[in-house]
Amino acid sequence: MWRTIKHLASLAEIEHYKRAIVAIFILSFFCAHIVPSVFLILLLLTPLAPVVILYMAWLLVFDWKSPTRFWFGPSARRSNYCRTARMWNYFRDFFPVTLIKTADLEPSRNYIFCYHPHGVFAVGVFANFATEATGFSALFPGLTIWCMTMPVVFSAPVMREWLMLLGARSVTTAGCRSMLQRGAGHSIALVPGGTHDMLVAKPGVAKTAIRNRKGFVRLALETGSSIVPVYGFGENELYDQPKSTFLRRFQRYCTEKFGMCYPFFQGDELARMLPRRKPLHTVVGTPIEVPVIECPST
Repeated sequence: MWRTIKHLASLAEIEHYKRAIVAIFILSFFCAHIVPSVFLILLLLTPLAPVVILYMAWLLVFDWKSPTRFWFGPSARRSNYCRTARMWNYFRDFFPVTLIKTADLEPSRNYIFCYHPHGVFAVGVFANFATEATGFSALFPGLTIWCMTMPVVFSAPVMREWLMLLGARSVTTAGCRSMLQRGAGHSIALVPGGTHDMLVAKPGVAKTAIRNRKGFVRLALETGSSIVPVYGFGENELYDQPKSTFLRRFQRYCTEKFGMCYPFFQGDELARMLPRRKPLHTVVGTPIEVPVIECPST
């Protein structure tokens, strides 16, 4: 009986870990700029002030464009230790998230993994391509995947370093091309619909805002990279979004003006912040090969 009690206590502790990791992931979208900035300002009042000054000088003068190109050797500050950290297993198991392979991918080629739908927080993209929680490297040996995300997140000090250790890079044209031209096997994962896709995400509906967002096709033609369709079954089931016309107009305005917007959402636990615990099945399809066209038409 005592063993049973200890086992149940251990399971309860693991559930707390799962909720904590997912909560930190969600909060990072809202606090990525504020918390690190306040932390650095407070450090200026301590004997560590010279370290903060040197870091900010290095960041602004030498490192600002690193998310779009390689400056520091073959690893480019990508850390397998960070990508394989145990906490990502808790993140995976909260839903849970699974990665399903339907075709072999040659490590001698480059690929553009196009994920759909975005959902509210693109949980599937993060779990599958920014970490090794679902075993991407084991399923696709020889491929080095770079998870492309909004450029604005790399303006957050400290947070940007953590994202780059996970293999995240800026989803600009220059950033995507730099990753694909790194060498054989280097591939990128992105969400073509982006923030526009987020605005139409809701349970039971699979919509995409991709009509005027075909830059990834042009990039594939210019670099000769194959396009790999990826679908995240369950991504849109994690959150509800309010139907308020005013809020939707405000989000569209922010998206058009700044290229991003903060989501308004309703989940299940922890003041409706945590997503619903719905299984996420990410299916990687057969690659679509494209010819190399240096100057494709628009």
